[in-house]
Amino acid sequence: MTSDNREDYLISILRLSDGERNVKTTELANFMGVSPASVTEMTKTLAAEGLVVYEKYKGIRLSEEGLAVARQVRKKHHVIEQLLVNCLGMDHQEAHEEAHKMEHTISDSTSIKICNMVGNPVDEDCQCCSEPCKRYSQGITNVVQLNKMAKNKSGVICFIKSEDPDVIKRLGTIGFVPGRDVRIESILMDGGDRVIKIGDSLIALSYDLASAVYVDLN
Repeated sequence: MTSDNREDYLISILRLSDGERNVKTTELANFMGVSPASVTEMTKTLAAEGLVVYEKYKGIRLSEEGLAVARQVRKKHHVIEQLLVNCLGMDHQEAHEEAHKMEHTISDSTSIKICNMVGNPVDEDCQCCSEPCKRYSQGITNVVQLNKMAKNKSGVICFIKSEDPDVIKRLGTIGFVPGRDVRIESILMDGGDRVIKIGDSLIALSYDLASAVYVDLN
């Protein structure tokens, strides 16, 4: 496991290069606000650990292992950021700063649960996830929105997705979170409320609220 400082260097190299080019030591020093000497020292450490490759006069690039670590940290950052903005109402700058502090300490399993809850979009960093979700591995072929399920159909909540943070908060408050079994007990009318069995409870959801819940039918 890399230290926080090592991860900061790796994710900074990724942000500068997107994993596709070498980064000059002076460029990295300016980006991180550290001295060139500090970059040189850390580069030696990361190269010895197999996380970067240094080529004289060309600069630093991430190794395959280093790229995987950096992408995993970047995904955690984005997951935390979206949670703080959409569910806690933080502004983006404050959320960015808090996510930077938390990205090094949050576990993979916790970040995956948060990702499912807030419905983070699939991106290239998902390839480094320790438990790839169906959105990444299979697309959403077997996943449907709750409002489009027929009466008596059942499944497991896969993820929640909405542009409105209040919708995500509301659904979480009443128990609609990934991993829970749901069943359509009745549909009051076309485009109307759905009565959903979740756990031992029956809950009426509006058509719009139900559209934010994505259910795995398998």
